[in-house]
Amino acid sequence: MATPITMESPLNARMRINGRDVDYFCGTSYFCLHGHPEVIEAACNATRRFGMGSGTLARMQIHEDLRERLRAWFDTEEVVMMISGYAGPMTLLQGLRDDFDVVFMDAATHYSSRDAIPTLGKPVHSFRHLDAGSLADALSRHVEPGQRPAVVADGVFPSTGALAPLEDYRKAMASYDGALLCIDDSHGVGAIGPGGRGSLDHAGMELDGNHLAGTLSKAFGALGGIIPCDAALAEKIGRNAMIMRGASTPPPGAAAAANAALRILATTPRMRSDLIRNVSHMRSGLRKLGFDVADTPVPIVSIRGAVDFDALQARLDERDIIVKVTQASGYSDAPDVPMMRLAVFSEHSPEQIDRLLSSMAELL
Repeated sequence: MATPITMESPLNARMRINGRDVDYFCGTSYFCLHGHPEVIEAACNATRRFGMGSGTLARMQIHEDLRERLRAWFDTEEVVMMISGYAGPMTLLQGLRDDFDVVFMDAATHYSSRDAIPTLGKPVHSFRHLDAGSLADALSRHVEPGQRPAVVADGVFPSTGALAPLEDYRKAMASYDGALLCIDDSHGVGAIGPGGRGSLDHAGMELDGNHLAGTLSKAFGALGGIIPCDAALAEKIGRNAMIMRGASTPPPGAAAAANAALRILATTPRMRSDLIRNVSHMRSGLRKLGFDVADTPVPIVSIRGAVDFDALQARLDERDIIVKVTQASGYSDAPDVPMMRLAVFSEHSPEQIDRLLSSMAELL
């Protein structure tokens, strides 16, 4: 079993773990904003000014400032914020509950959606992972005349980095009036899409009837759930989603951190271009090593095959390179065989990626 990771410095592509300086290829901080000095300073200043939170649902200006910046990032009328990205799918689906009658769920969708769906009191059917044909078949068998389906999936799947075939899902849904597509895009927002708005942006599908729930705790370097939306959906969420009445808002420090992170991303285009470059570098290098790796911009790259990944992870650790092995069926979308999950950051240098790839070439 791998030694548990104990972080001893702010998160970065090169950081201190278990008493050593290492190259870090794990996690979800795709721009390393969790460890950015300006993000940390913003969080500290806001905490000193506002404390840990209001202790109630009273409004605080720091949250309004963040909401304004998020509306500009996503180019939407509103952005609903909540305490956690995990609560996002529940908040979104409860907000929309009067707009659909039956739910169809990708069989490997994240636990956040699986936990949300039973709160809706609606019939639910699953379809095969990433399989638009299976979705079409399920819709034909289970949608009664006059019913409106809601299709629930991840935009980017967290273990494998697979992109959901959203355009194909929409084609399967085309003959059903009022059909909704609702995605958990926690690993997409910030990281992919021409505008950095996630999987719907990447697919050119930021249209009525397509909705996402995201998080500030990954690419955006902070904490909290987000739902970019129009004013009408924001009103429905406030009316139907009880979490908006019963849960605290993110701490002021987290809101300030997210605000700073969004400002940094918006004013430092180098970060997004470097992430695109590094993802391409990693995926191309792994293909040269013989792994079947898709050509996508997703900064999660998974590999599987006839390899002892636990042994490979241990040997890389000896070279101060930290990677993650996901055991068979070890997470929501993990396959039934072990795999190695590599996270690519904008702040990885080309030399770091080359060192990982050359080490793997020697050790395989």
